[in-house]
Amino acid sequence: MDRDLVTRWLLAIAIMASGIAGMNFGVYLLRYIVVTPAEIVLSLIFLLLVTSNTVFNTFGCYYYLRSYGLNTFIPKKLRTYPRVAVAIPTRNEDEQMVKRNLESITRLDYPKDKLRIFLLDNSTNRSEELEKFCKKLGVNYVYMENPAKLKSYVMNKFLDMVDEEYVAIFDADEYLTDPSFLKETLPCLDGNAGFVQTEKQFAPGSFFANGVNTYYSFFYKFMQPVRNLCRSTMFCGSCGVVRRSVVKQVGGFPATPTEDAAFAFKADLAGRGGVFVLKTYALGEAIEHFETFLSQQWRYTIGNIWILIEYLQNFFKLKAEKHIHYLAQTFGYAYLSSLFIFYSLLSIIFVISDITLRSINSQVFLPQHLKMFAASYMIAIFLLVVVGGRLYFGSFRLGIMAMFLNFSTAFVRTKAMIVGFLNFRPRFIMSRQSKFKHSIIEVLKANLIETSYSVVLLSLSLVSFLRNDVVSAFWLFWYSTLFFCSFLFSYGTEVKQLF
Repeated sequence: MDRDLVTRWLLAIAIMASGIAGMNFGVYLLRYIVVTPAEIVLSLIFLLLVTSNTVFNTFGCYYYLRSYGLNTFIPKKLRTYPRVAVAIPTRNEDEQMVKRNLESITRLDYPKDKLRIFLLDNSTNRSEELEKFCKKLGVNYVYMENPAKLKSYVMNKFLDMVDEEYVAIFDADEYLTDPSFLKETLPCLDGNAGFVQTEKQFAPGSFFANGVNTYYSFFYKFMQPVRNLCRSTMFCGSCGVVRRSVVKQVGGFPATPTEDAAFAFKADLAGRGGVFVLKTYALGEAIEHFETFLSQQWRYTIGNIWILIEYLQNFFKLKAEKHIHYLAQTFGYAYLSSLFIFYSLLSIIFVISDITLRSINSQVFLPQHLKMFAASYMIAIFLLVVVGGRLYFGSFRLGIMAMFLNFSTAFVRTKAMIVGFLNFRPRFIMSRQSKFKHSIIEVLKANLIETSYSVVLLSLSLVSFLRNDVVSAFWLFWYSTLFFCSFLFSYGTEVKQLF
């Protein structure tokens, strides 16, 4: 058996073993520790949470194992050269960056008489400088009003302007690194495929920026290749090619903050799902600011909740093999946010409940073997993250950073889920980078909920430690550290360059 496959199986078994250990710990609490009705209810909730955690870990293991052998791409020869329109939407971006990236797009290896490139400027004000630069490059400059302030509005207007069947899309922050993009992606669009999506990566940057890149890499390295097997590929808005007729067939790009994923779902429903190519052709601007990452997570979460609602409404229209992907995609945001908040809240209630039943000075009795069991379980979780980061991305530190980034956005994603389910009209911050440095007071205000919650967790952790409640003390301290990352990342990227 191949060494990589053996490694994947060993890691998957270790992950599942840690999940099962947590479930056993919940059962042990119910059977041997808790006595009062309140304790029984809390233990049942804990068992439900840890079981949910194990279920989603199973999803992750499935993608990790199933994606084995799907990491190669052999391009097919393009026999005919259809007309292609290239769209680069831009809104209030740094103009020097746009110029640099636009020039790279003009180097596409494709017959010039079959190619039209458009810069779709929907900024607050028209840019004469960009217009002159486009004229110099032979690029079509189109200024558009965008009252909806959504990319979907611009793209739908653009599709009404052109008659090319194939439309390649790049974001204004993406620099083309491989000119063979069209020659290698167009042959993938067989008779049914509605689009082709390639791997997206950000340019190397600071340690923080590289951590963000690592955070997103699991989706492209493991989930997208597996989704591709049943044509449930997710369109990611750029570094891809769409069929204009398919976009029109499903009613255009939906008016959501994640018009790309929503379009992919509609195309899948219509039997025109996309194709994924595991190769990077362009690099996006490195995400150097935590607030940029937060704004992305805010939009992605709300958009995916809206897709979840539509998915449930069309549940029986999809083939069975496709459900795992949409369940992982939509419910995954709940797993990555509110589940961990519930874990920490439950730990707080456990501690306060025990103090109420006994006293703050009393010691909580736990058998020695249970302490060892709980400690080994917690250590295993940490080791799995470290080892997983090394195996996935070649770096222990980047794996840990990706985990911290996940927890640092838990409250923002939970709020976004509520907004999405209640169908409020949210405000979307579309800026890519912070233009000004913030003061420590501004950062503290922006992260007041997370920071306050972290302090509460830390205080109760100390109380638990003094009461000899090792399990609660560890959990509360661990979650206090993780939620404090929100302030730490904001301070480290908005006030001082710490990463």
